[in-house]
Amino acid sequence: MVRVFNHWFSPQKAVYFLAEETVLVLALLAGASLGPVAAQAGGAVAPVAPAILRAGLASLFFAGALYLGDLYDLQAAVRDRVDGRRLLRALGVAVIALAVADLVLLVVVPGWMLHRSLVVAAAGGALGVIAARALMPAVVGAPTRVLFLGAGPRARDLSRAVEREAEGLWEVVGFAAPERSRAPPAVDPALLRDGPIGDLARRERAQVIVVAMEDRRAGLPVDALLRLRTCGYSVVDDVGFAEAVLQRIPLALVRPSALIFDEGFRVSRTTRTLKRLVDVAASAAMLLLAVPVMALVAAAIAAADGRPILYSQERTGRGGRAYRIWKFRTMRRDAERLGAAWATDGDPRVLPVGRFLRRARLDELPQLWNVLRGDMSLVGPRPERAVFLAELEARWPLFALRKLVKPGITGWAQLRYGYGSTMEEQAQKLEYDLYYIKNTSLFLDLVCLLATAKVVLLGRGAR
Repeated sequence: MVRVFNHWFSPQKAVYFLAEETVLVLALLAGASLGPVAAQAGGAVAPVAPAILRAGLASLFFAGALYLGDLYDLQAAVRDRVDGRRLLRALGVAVIALAVADLVLLVVVPGWMLHRSLVVAAAGGALGVIAARALMPAVVGAPTRVLFLGAGPRARDLSRAVEREAEGLWEVVGFAAPERSRAPPAVDPALLRDGPIGDLARRERAQVIVVAMEDRRAGLPVDALLRLRTCGYSVVDDVGFAEAVLQRIPLALVRPSALIFDEGFRVSRTTRTLKRLVDVAASAAMLLLAVPVMALVAAAIAAADGRPILYSQERTGRGGRAYRIWKFRTMRRDAERLGAAWATDGDPRVLPVGRFLRRARLDELPQLWNVLRGDMSLVGPRPERAVFLAELEARWPLFALRKLVKPGITGWAQLRYGYGSTMEEQAQKLEYDLYYIKNTSLFLDLVCLLATAKVVLLGRGAR
């Protein structure tokens, strides 16, 4: 894994994305060159640089359609290779978007590459995507081979999470029990390996050794691990490996005392200032643009269930400061007559119009005012109510770390996990919040905003 601007990326996925974009640009150029774009009046050859720029911009339509279709999730992409339906839908969306762009840009920017070359350019782009997807195994390569030092519940649970969540980029080749460990192994006996860790690493052709011992005092082979490190093997601890591969920090693995010495969980003054400037500019612009939509939403709520139109609650923000959050009301007026409760799937308290507002995320628009005021940020952990917060912090003390940053309208945990309606689900969601808080950056915020746009467009995850 490679860390870029405080966010972990798979180098295999990055290489594949760059390779596919390169193939796309070349294919679009080849397709467009069959039309009149490659030559100007009198047979003069058109400049190459503008053509490459236009092809690069056109390739973004294909990349965007693939992103919306989850085809940059390598597991989904591999599954789709059986029948290709997801890929064909994405290509159809991209071609339609290119057609619309051609009509618009024909008026706005005369001479746009796709004018009179739309069919061949789109065909070139589609063939480029299909070719790149066919060559995916060769570009991505074989999974990285992982050997666990440890055979207890820590190693077992982490290996299962890797198999479940890591898009097939990692392969667990075995577990080595520490020499002085007396606890019975918790892993599949077929994957249990005997012998010195150095010999096992070479025999299993491991590339990464993950130290996942229940108790490192029970025979941590320091000298052998150091030799492996100097011989080019990657030796990592289980928490760091989980953070990089799963992009969350599992509560079952993390030792709170270790966070005292961790380099993360700090945001520079510069980053905080820039983040605030982005919040103010973006929230002000979105509020102005959303005025007509908000008026229609208010009218729909009033017609469906009368007043009040807005709903407010007290939430806890950065540093434990209380503030009032504002939303469009989506539930009945007596929704909490029996006390505070999290929303659930198919919640009967939600109004019919409220279901649409939640699915389209229109109920969140008034929170832009909270962002403009400085109570919230566009990206951050979702704010919790004090009635839930006290119990959550009592059960999971690390929950208090969420107060290090401002809460957000969207965030890493909401995107990666979704809505948590039980204490246990809130604990799992906290693992993603910890990743965000530790690695806060403007780049990670941008990743979250792009993912939020996809969620909103596809109407996913609402309750």
